[in-house]
Amino acid sequence: MPLTTDPAPSVSDALRTRITVRAFLDKPVPEAISKSILETAMRSPSGGNLQPWNLHVMQGETLERFTSLATARTLRGDREDPTYRAYPSPLWEPHRSWRYKLGEDMYALLGIPREDKPARLRWLAENARFFGAPVGLIITGDKRLEMPQHMDIGILLQSIMLLARERGLHTAPQGWWRNWSSVCHDVLDIEPGQHVLVGMALGYADPEASVNDLRSDRAPLSDVAKFYG
Repeated sequence: MPLTTDPAPSVSDALRTRITVRAFLDKPVPEAISKSILETAMRSPSGGNLQPWNLHVMQGETLERFTSLATARTLRGDREDPTYRAYPSPLWEPHRSWRYKLGEDMYALLGIPREDKPARLRWLAENARFFGAPVGLIITGDKRLEMPQHMDIGILLQSIMLLARERGLHTAPQGWWRNWSSVCHDVLDIEPGQHVLVGMALGYADPEASVNDLRSDRAPLSDVAKFYG
């Protein structure tokens, strides 16, 4: 299915047209729209109604300062320990193959060969810019949270993504920010005892960007579901 920037008329349409957008237009999102999306997303369920999330919503000068710092550290080759690993290690099949194919498909669309390490680093740094989105979100949570609360935060992310599609917007959920807690703590007012869980880019997708043609494969339902009578 090609990229659509039209508002999604139904939840089913929102799911079918949602992709991880990696190139956004330089077009501001009205604050009233972003606030409406987030306020509605607050109705997402959480076990025991703990509401374990804290949202840091950036645009304008703060976003520019934040992304400039993150980009400089990425291109400089800095490293720091992530708050959580992105994947189990070693990754097993079929998950390893799904991940590998997604990366290869993306770099093929970008025209960046495996041996061009500088170009791949420059592309990696697009994460640090929220892929040019006009709104950047960082979600933090108390360090004492456990796995069920992290699942609740995942539900919140899904709500934001679907509500964004309803408004004709797109998103990019970014676990990448778990690798750059220092930037988040340097720029944002993160309370003691909180750490970085995930980020998200929010904005208007660039329909001309080749990387936005990327569609990740999905296993057939028969491979992952068992039905019981």
